[in-house]
Amino acid sequence: MFPTLEVRWFYPGPIPQDVLAWYHYGERAPEGQPPRIDYYLRLPHQDDLNIKLREGRIEIKQRAKQYGVEQLHARVSGLVESWHKWSFGVNDLGSGLGDLAGPQPGWLAVRKARRLRRYLVTDGEEVSAIAGSAPVAQGCNLELAEIKLSEEIWWSLAFETFGPEAALHSIFTCVARHTLRGANVPALDAEHSYGYAHWLKSALERSNV
Repeated sequence: MFPTLEVRWFYPGPIPQDVLAWYHYGERAPEGQPPRIDYYLRLPHQDDLNIKLREGRIEIKQRAKQYGVEQLHARVSGLVESWHKWSFGVNDLGSGLGDLAGPQPGWLAVRKARRLRRYLVTDGEEVSAIAGSAPVAQGCNLELAEIKLSEEIWWSLAFETFGPEAALHSIFTCVARHTLRGANVPALDAEHSYGYAHWLKSALERSNV
């Protein structure tokens, strides 16, 4: 089991220029990730669970706790949630489940073009930007993504904090304080802040995907 603490925002349309400008300004350039397609199991009545097929692995994420909306900056507020994640190789799950290696009718295809910043937090609450591939025990990813579901284009910004479960909120607070500063921070409101499971549930409710 892999615990995370997350704050995510989802907005329709392409990534605004002011968000791109803010995200690309910093002590280390963000790293572009290879475009990919993730397949999410259709769960039309769930906003606290998602099951994802990604590059030959099944990832299960279940919400463990909602901390509520936190004011992170004068123009930024978001819903803070903790999640538990499990990951399994499809071919390791037993006879017949290897068929999940490709898309199936019960899955939603979500296309993603992602940029990543990764931050290390030391015991002294010092925050430093590091390479996205750096193997560290605790820290926080700041991800900016353009996502496409059916013909709908959205963009998303997310803090995803990892490390010892008891330290996650403290790590997140340090990174949020470090990154959400200055005059160019874009407006991010709580109305658009929720996890992937809620976003997918809303997508199913508003369309026929």
